[in-house]
Amino acid sequence: MTRPKRNQDIREQLLNQGVSIFINQGYHGTGIKEVLDRVKVPKGSFYNYFESKEHFGAEVIRQYAKQITANMDTWLSEPQPDALDALKQFFEQEILRHENSREGCLIGNLGAELGDSSELCLQAMSESLQVMEQRFVRVLQKAQKQGTVRKDLAAGELASILLNAYEGALLRMQIEKSVEPLRQFTKLMLDDFLRASGGN
Repeated sequence: MTRPKRNQDIREQLLNQGVSIFINQGYHGTGIKEVLDRVKVPKGSFYNYFESKEHFGAEVIRQYAKQITANMDTWLSEPQPDALDALKQFFEQEILRHENSREGCLIGNLGAELGDSSELCLQAMSESLQVMEQRFVRVLQKAQKQGTVRKDLAAGELASILLNAYEGALLRMQIEKSVEPLRQFTKLMLDDFLRASGGN
């Protein structure tokens, strides 16, 4: 009964190391041996967990999305008297998180690196972005009901614009090596674009 759990733990470690290395070195710049060495797993054991490097890459993307959405849930899922304020707090802590480590978004990084060369990874990226977008949809729907977010556009449209703008700000942050694009994004999106007319 303990063996499956141990195997699952190793698989989880491999995925977490994959997230850490991929976000810094990219997909093509990462060797499987480097990941295995960090977890102290024999090279031959890799295929007990993943069919190929491409399959591993897709699962790393899903692991990253799981980490990000867990963080989103911490800030956005708890009962909040002001949903727009909860969204602002989420992005403020994202700025703090990126202050010392301007790694950007793994999904955006790999999307630019891989293009359409990996169907498996593309599918994982698309699914992951959809999951993140749904988190934004829910909090924006709540904010619309509270009257703090504009209602002339559906929450789904607003969430898509918000996510696209955020991914762009993360890319700009990496290029400029500054979190200022994130600050500009947060101010313009949350204080201006999303806010309902007459909101404070």
